[in-house]
Amino acid sequence: MKKLLTLILLTMVAFITAQEKQTDVQKVIQALDDKIVKYEQLEGDIWIRMNETDVALEKKLNYLIKHLVKARDSSQTRTQVIRNKKKIISDLQKAQKAYKDNRKNIDIVFRTNTKLIGHDIFSLKKLMDDKINERIKQITTVTDSLAAYREYYDGNWNNQYNDRRNVEIADREKNRVIKNFEKELKELNEKAQKIDDGFNDYSDSKERAVNTYSEMQTVNERINLLEHSIEDILNGGNDGRKISKVAALRLDKLVRQTSAEVNAQMKNFFYAVNQYQRVLNQRKELTAQVNKLREVISK
Repeated sequence: MKKLLTLILLTMVAFITAQEKQTDVQKVIQALDDKIVKYEQLEGDIWIRMNETDVALEKKLNYLIKHLVKARDSSQTRTQVIRNKKKIISDLQKAQKAYKDNRKNIDIVFRTNTKLIGHDIFSLKKLMDDKINERIKQITTVTDSLAAYREYYDGNWNNQYNDRRNVEIADREKNRVIKNFEKELKELNEKAQKIDDGFNDYSDSKERAVNTYSEMQTVNERINLLEHSIEDILNGGNDGRKISKVAALRLDKLVRQTSAEVNAQMKNFFYAVNQYQRVLNQRKELTAQVNKLREVISK
Protein backbone atom coordinates (compact mmCIF):
# COMPACT_ATOMS: atom_id res chain seq x y z
CA MET A 1 0.00 0.00 0.00
CA LYS A 2 2.84 2.37 0.89
CA LYS A 3 4.56 1.55 -2.40
CA LEU A 4 1.36 2.34 -4.29
CA LEU A 5 0.95 5.67 -2.48
CA THR A 6 4.59 6.53 -3.19
CA LEU A 7 4.13 5.71 -6.87
CA ILE A 8 0.97 7.81 -7.05
CA LEU A 9 2.77 10.69 -5.29
CA LEU A 10 5.75 10.51 -7.67
CA THR A 11 3.41 10.43 -10.65
CA MET A 12 1.56 13.50 -9.38
CA VAL A 13 4.85 15.33 -8.77
CA ALA A 14 6.06 14.45 -12.26
CA PHE A 15 2.74 15.59 -13.76
CA ILE A 16 2.81 18.87 -11.83
CA THR A 17 6.46 19.43 -12.81
CA ALA A 18 5.63 18.75 -16.45
CA GLN A 19 2.68 21.13 -16.26
CA GLU A 20 4.85 23.80 -14.69
CA LYS A 21 7.51 23.32 -17.38
CA GLN A 22 4.85 23.55 -20.10
CA THR A 23 3.50 26.73 -18.52
CA ASP A 24 7.03 28.16 -18.40
CA VAL A 25 7.55 27.30 -22.08
CA GLN A 26 4.23 28.92 -22.99
CA LYS A 27 5.31 32.08 -21.16
CA VAL A 28 8.55 32.09 -23.15
CA ILE A 29 6.59 31.59 -26.37
CA GLN A 30 4.28 34.48 -25.49
CA ALA A 31 7.24 36.73 -24.74
CA LEU A 32 8.86 35.82 -28.05
CA ASP A 33 5.56 36.37 -29.91
CA ASP A 34 5.35 39.85 -28.39
CA LYS A 35 8.89 40.58 -29.64
CA ILE A 36 7.99 39.30 -33.11
CA VAL A 37 5.02 41.68 -33.26
CA LYS A 38 7.30 44.58 -32.29
CA TYR A 39 9.78 43.58 -35.00
CA GLU A 40 6.98 43.48 -37.57
CA GLN A 41 5.90 46.98 -36.54
CA LEU A 42 9.51 48.17 -36.74
CA GLU A 43 9.84 46.65 -40.22
CA GLY A 44 6.80 48.61 -41.35
CA ASP A 45 8.22 51.86 -39.94
CA ILE A 46 11.60 51.31 -41.62
CA TRP A 47 9.94 50.41 -44.92
CA ILE A 48 7.93 53.65 -44.89
CA ARG A 49 11.03 55.71 -44.05
CA MET A 50 13.02 53.93 -46.75
CA ASN A 51 10.40 54.64 -49.42
CA GLU A 52 9.97 58.26 -48.33
CA THR A 53 13.74 58.77 -48.65
CA ASP A 54 13.69 57.14 -52.08
CA VAL A 55 10.81 59.32 -53.32
CA ALA A 56 12.59 62.49 -52.20
CA LEU A 57 15.82 61.31 -53.79
CA GLU A 58 14.19 60.55 -57.15
CA LYS A 59 12.33 63.86 -57.16
CA LYS A 60 15.57 65.83 -56.83
CA LEU A 61 17.38 63.67 -59.37
CA ASN A 62 14.64 63.84 -61.98
CA TYR A 63 14.41 67.62 -61.57
CA LEU A 64 18.13 67.93 -62.24
CA ILE A 65 18.08 65.57 -65.24
CA LYS A 66 15.12 67.42 -66.74
CA HIS A 67 17.09 70.69 -66.75
CA LEU A 68 20.41 69.11 -67.66
CA VAL A 69 19.25 67.37 -70.85
CA LYS A 70 17.72 70.60 -72.18
CA ALA A 71 21.07 72.40 -72.10
CA ARG A 72 24.11 72.24 -74.36
CA ASP A 73 27.29 74.23 -74.57
CA SER A 74 27.72 77.51 -76.39
CA SER A 75 30.87 79.47 -77.23
CA GLN A 76 30.52 81.09 -73.79
CA THR A 77 30.29 77.87 -71.80
CA ARG A 78 32.91 75.90 -73.78
CA THR A 79 32.70 72.42 -72.14
CA GLN A 80 30.98 73.26 -68.85
CA VAL A 81 27.61 71.67 -69.64
CA ILE A 82 29.03 68.51 -71.19
CA ARG A 83 31.36 68.04 -68.20
CA ASN A 84 28.34 68.20 -65.88
CA LYS A 85 26.53 65.66 -68.02
CA LYS A 86 29.53 63.34 -67.76
CA LYS A 87 29.57 63.82 -63.97
CA ILE A 88 25.89 62.95 -63.63
CA ILE A 89 26.25 59.90 -65.87
CA SER A 90 29.15 58.74 -63.70
CA ASP A 91 27.13 59.38 -60.50
CA LEU A 92 24.19 57.43 -61.90
CA GLN A 93 26.45 54.50 -62.82
CA LYS A 94 27.91 54.46 -59.29
CA ALA A 95 24.39 54.49 -57.85
CA GLN A 96 23.34 51.64 -60.14
CA LYS A 97 26.33 49.59 -58.94
CA ALA A 98 25.43 50.34 -55.31
CA TYR A 99 21.90 48.99 -55.86
CA LYS A 100 23.28 45.92 -57.68
CA ASP A 101 25.79 45.19 -54.90
CA ASN A 102 23.05 45.51 -52.29
CA ARG A 103 20.81 43.21 -54.32
CA LYS A 104 23.58 40.57 -54.42
CA ASN A 105 24.11 40.95 -50.67
CA ILE A 106 20.41 40.31 -50.02
CA ASP A 107 20.65 37.09 -52.04
CA ILE A 108 23.69 35.97 -50.03
CA VAL A 109 22.26 36.80 -46.59
CA PHE A 110 18.84 35.30 -47.25
CA ARG A 111 19.83 32.44 -49.55
CA THR A 112 18.37 29.80 -47.21
CA ASN A 113 15.42 29.54 -44.83
CA THR A 114 13.43 32.35 -46.41
CA LYS A 115 10.00 30.79 -45.80
CA LEU A 116 9.50 32.79 -42.61
CA ILE A 117 10.11 36.15 -44.32
CA GLY A 118 9.81 35.25 -48.01
CA HIS A 119 7.33 37.97 -48.96
CA ASP A 120 9.39 40.70 -47.30
CA ILE A 121 12.59 39.57 -49.04
CA PHE A 122 10.80 39.48 -52.39
CA SER A 123 9.57 43.05 -51.86
CA LEU A 124 13.06 44.24 -50.89
CA LYS A 125 14.67 42.60 -53.92
CA LYS A 126 12.00 44.05 -56.19
CA LEU A 127 12.71 47.51 -54.81
CA MET A 128 16.42 47.08 -55.63
CA ASP A 129 15.57 45.81 -59.13
CA ASP A 130 13.30 48.80 -59.75
CA LYS A 131 16.09 51.16 -58.67
CA ILE A 132 18.63 49.46 -60.95
CA ASN A 133 16.26 49.78 -63.92
CA GLU A 134 15.47 53.40 -63.06
CA ARG A 135 19.17 54.27 -63.08
CA ILE A 136 19.60 52.60 -66.49
CA LYS A 137 16.78 54.75 -67.87
CA GLN A 138 18.27 57.92 -66.39
CA ILE A 139 21.75 57.11 -67.73
CA THR A 140 20.19 56.58 -71.16
CA THR A 141 18.30 59.89 -71.00
CA VAL A 142 21.40 61.95 -70.16
CA THR A 143 23.63 60.05 -72.61
CA ASP A 144 21.05 60.43 -75.36
CA SER A 145 21.21 64.21 -74.95
CA LEU A 146 24.91 64.12 -75.93
CA ALA A 147 23.86 63.38 -79.50
CA ALA A 148 22.73 67.01 -79.78
CA TYR A 149 26.36 68.08 -80.04
CA ARG A 150 26.94 66.24 -83.29
CA GLU A 151 23.45 66.97 -84.61
CA TYR A 152 23.91 70.72 -84.21
CA TYR A 153 27.61 71.10 -84.89
CA ASP A 154 28.41 68.55 -87.59
CA GLY A 155 29.09 70.50 -90.79
CA ASN A 156 28.27 73.85 -89.16
CA TRP A 157 31.34 74.83 -87.13
CA ASN A 158 30.70 78.36 -85.88
CA ASN A 159 33.26 77.97 -83.14
CA GLN A 160 35.31 75.15 -84.56
CA TYR A 161 37.72 74.34 -81.73
CA ASN A 162 35.14 74.16 -78.93
CA ASP A 163 32.52 72.55 -81.15
CA ARG A 164 34.80 69.80 -82.41
CA ARG A 165 36.12 69.15 -78.91
CA ASN A 166 32.60 68.82 -77.51
CA VAL A 167 31.60 66.42 -80.28
CA GLU A 168 34.65 64.27 -79.49
CA ILE A 169 33.90 64.34 -75.75
CA ALA A 170 30.24 63.47 -76.41
CA ASP A 171 31.14 60.59 -78.73
CA ARG A 172 33.66 59.14 -76.27
CA GLU A 173 31.15 59.32 -73.42
CA LYS A 174 28.39 57.71 -75.49
CA ASN A 175 30.76 54.88 -76.50
CA ARG A 176 31.80 54.39 -72.87
CA VAL A 177 28.19 54.10 -71.71
CA ILE A 178 27.33 51.71 -74.55
CA LYS A 179 30.32 49.49 -73.69
CA ASN A 180 29.21 49.37 -70.05
CA PHE A 181 25.68 48.45 -71.11
CA GLU A 182 27.01 45.78 -73.48
CA LYS A 183 29.16 44.31 -70.69
CA GLU A 184 26.11 44.18 -68.42
CA LEU A 185 24.07 42.60 -71.22
CA LYS A 186 26.66 39.84 -71.60
CA GLU A 187 26.58 39.13 -67.85
CA LEU A 188 22.78 39.07 -67.82
CA ASN A 189 22.58 36.72 -70.81
CA GLU A 190 25.01 34.36 -69.06
CA LYS A 191 22.91 34.58 -65.90
CA ALA A 192 19.73 33.88 -67.88
CA GLN A 193 21.35 30.81 -69.44
CA LYS A 194 22.50 29.58 -66.03
CA ILE A 195 19.00 30.02 -64.58
CA ASP A 196 17.50 28.23 -67.58
CA ASP A 197 19.97 25.33 -67.29
CA GLY A 198 19.24 24.88 -63.59
CA PHE A 199 15.48 25.31 -63.74
CA ASN A 200 14.78 21.54 -63.93
CA ASP A 201 16.77 21.03 -60.72
CA TYR A 202 14.00 22.84 -58.82
CA SER A 203 11.15 20.68 -60.07
CA ASP A 204 10.91 19.03 -56.63
CA SER A 205 10.22 22.35 -54.94
CA LYS A 206 7.33 24.52 -56.04
CA GLU A 207 8.57 27.49 -54.00
CA ARG A 208 12.07 27.37 -55.49
CA ALA A 209 10.63 26.99 -58.98
CA VAL A 210 8.42 30.08 -58.51
CA ASN A 211 11.37 32.11 -57.17
CA THR A 212 13.54 30.99 -60.09
CA TYR A 213 10.87 31.93 -62.62
CA SER A 214 10.51 35.35 -60.98
CA GLU A 215 14.29 35.85 -61.15
CA MET A 216 14.26 34.89 -64.84
CA GLN A 217 11.56 37.48 -65.54
CA THR A 218 13.62 40.17 -63.78
CA VAL A 219 16.72 39.29 -65.81
CA ASN A 220 14.82 39.25 -69.12
CA GLU A 221 13.19 42.61 -68.37
CA ARG A 222 16.58 44.18 -67.74
CA ILE A 223 18.04 42.62 -70.89
CA ASN A 224 15.18 44.14 -72.88
CA LEU A 225 15.68 47.53 -71.17
CA LEU A 226 19.42 47.59 -71.90
CA GLU A 227 18.93 46.58 -75.53
CA HIS A 228 16.46 49.43 -76.06
CA SER A 229 18.75 51.83 -74.17
CA ILE A 230 21.68 51.06 -76.48
CA GLU A 231 19.43 51.52 -79.49
CA ASP A 232 18.19 54.89 -78.19
CA ILE A 233 21.73 56.14 -77.58
CA LEU A 234 22.90 55.02 -81.02
CA ASN A 235 19.93 56.69 -82.70
CA GLY A 236 20.45 59.83 -80.62
CA GLY A 237 18.33 62.91 -80.24
CA ASN A 238 18.68 66.56 -81.17
CA ASP A 239 16.94 68.26 -78.26
CA GLY A 240 18.55 71.02 -76.25
CA ARG A 241 19.58 74.59 -76.70
CA LYS A 242 22.81 76.51 -76.28
CA ILE A 243 22.88 78.37 -72.98
CA SER A 244 24.72 81.44 -71.74
CA LYS A 245 27.57 81.52 -69.24
CA VAL A 246 25.26 82.75 -66.47
CA ALA A 247 22.78 79.91 -67.16
CA ALA A 248 25.64 77.41 -67.21
CA LEU A 249 26.83 78.65 -63.81
CA ARG A 250 23.32 78.22 -62.40
CA LEU A 251 23.16 74.73 -63.86
CA ASP A 252 26.58 73.95 -62.43
CA LYS A 253 25.39 75.05 -58.98
CA LEU A 254 22.25 72.91 -59.35
CA VAL A 255 24.38 69.88 -60.30
CA ARG A 256 26.72 70.26 -57.32
CA GLN A 257 23.91 70.95 -54.85
CA THR A 258 21.70 68.12 -56.09
CA SER A 259 24.62 65.66 -56.20
CA ALA A 260 25.47 66.39 -52.57
CA GLU A 261 21.84 66.06 -51.46
CA VAL A 262 21.29 62.86 -53.44
CA ASN A 263 24.49 61.29 -52.06
CA ALA A 264 23.34 62.08 -48.51
CA GLN A 265 19.90 60.61 -49.18
CA MET A 266 21.46 57.53 -50.77
CA LYS A 267 23.40 56.92 -47.55
CA ASN A 268 20.18 57.28 -45.53
CA PHE A 269 18.39 54.95 -47.94
CA PHE A 270 20.99 52.18 -47.71
CA TYR A 271 21.24 52.61 -43.94
CA ALA A 272 17.48 51.96 -43.78
CA VAL A 273 17.84 48.99 -46.16
CA ASN A 274 20.54 47.43 -43.95
CA GLN A 275 18.49 48.13 -40.83
CA TYR A 276 15.47 46.47 -42.48
CA GLN A 277 17.54 43.38 -43.26
CA ARG A 278 18.81 43.16 -39.69
CA VAL A 279 15.27 43.31 -38.31
CA LEU A 280 14.12 40.66 -40.81
CA ASN A 281 16.93 38.38 -39.67
CA GLN A 282 16.05 38.90 -36.01
CA ARG A 283 12.38 38.15 -36.67
CA LYS A 284 13.32 35.07 -38.67
CA GLU A 285 15.45 33.73 -35.80
CA LEU A 286 12.75 34.44 -33.20
CA THR A 287 10.06 32.81 -35.32
CA ALA A 288 12.24 29.72 -35.75
CA GLN A 289 12.72 29.53 -31.96
CA VAL A 290 8.97 29.83 -31.35
CA ASN A 291 8.25 27.06 -33.88
CA LYS A 292 10.73 24.74 -32.15
CA LEU A 293 9.26 25.44 -28.71
CA ARG A 294 5.76 24.77 -30.00
CA GLU A 295 6.95 21.45 -31.37
CA VAL A 296 8.39 20.54 -27.95
CA ILE A 297 5.17 21.19 -25.98
CA SER A 298 3.03 19.49 -28.62
CA LYS A 299 4.84 16.18 -28.07
